[in-house]
Amino acid sequence: MAPLLPLVFSLAAVASLGTLVLGWRLLRTTGLEQVERGLAVAAGTAPERPRLMIRLVDGLGLAGQRSLLRLIGDARLSRIDQLLDAAGRPEALTTASLVRRQAGFVALGLLCAAFLLLGGRSALAVVTVLLATGWMPAWLWTTARRRQAQVAAQLPDFLDVLAVTVSAGLSLKAAMERVSAADGGPLGEEIAKVLDDMRYGESRRRALERLRERNPAPSVVTFVTAMLQAEELGTPIAGALSDIAAEVRRETAQRVRQQAAKAAPKVSLVVTTFIVPGSVLLIVAAMVLANLPKLQGLFS
Repeated sequence: MAPLLPLVFSLAAVASLGTLVLGWRLLRTTGLEQVERGLAVAAGTAPERPRLMIRLVDGLGLAGQRSLLRLIGDARLSRIDQLLDAAGRPEALTTASLVRRQAGFVALGLLCAAFLLLGGRSALAVVTVLLATGWMPAWLWTTARRRQAQVAAQLPDFLDVLAVTVSAGLSLKAAMERVSAADGGPLGEEIAKVLDDMRYGESRRRALERLRERNPAPSVVTFVTAMLQAEELGTPIAGALSDIAAEVRRETAQRVRQQAAKAAPKVSLVVTTFIVPGSVLLIVAAMVLANLPKLQGLFS
């Protein structure tokens, strides 16, 4: 029972602190904010409200948000903002709100680590703090990488459909609106942002450049660069889109072949490090057990 006491104390402290945070929030609200948010969510104009645990972590991070912002620095904050764009701004997160959530995880990790230290679990306390500190950066990087992979996978088919639509007589902007409306994936969201930028007065060149800035996937970079070159040279859009789709598919296949070539040494390393020693150990153990009576006679 004694080894479980630090964990029980940690959970009790977190629950108590969460109760205090929720009580403080209830004292500061009239309840009308929840009604307004519910109407906005039903109308599709606002994101859904975060879960209770996320609200608790955000509340814990309010105190350390400014300190963490200063500690991170402008260069790192700019990198975080780029990663948020690449991840598609999940849960409508901004740089400040993400840093606040990270500060909340750090505070939660420090609180649990304090109780673990009281119980003499210093190694587990260090691991807890490290996990709490690196959770949000790892989550953001993983989300951005997954979304960029989805965008890259959808791009060739999107370009083929866009080329057919332009060939049918629609303008590029109208074709992009039609195709993006039919595509509910990450690429459709990015094209919708491009159309919004153009609708708000930005040139098509600048809107495409912003698309490239938000999505550092190589296929997107190739697509935007080729589109800008086609616009400068006056190349017919339909033919340019077909050529770009073929080029993107060729580069994607080349990257897949490179990844497959890199995977072979990794598989060999795993086999050499884990499987071969385990197999040798099983063989030796079987031989020892089979000849155990003879071996006992040698030493008796």
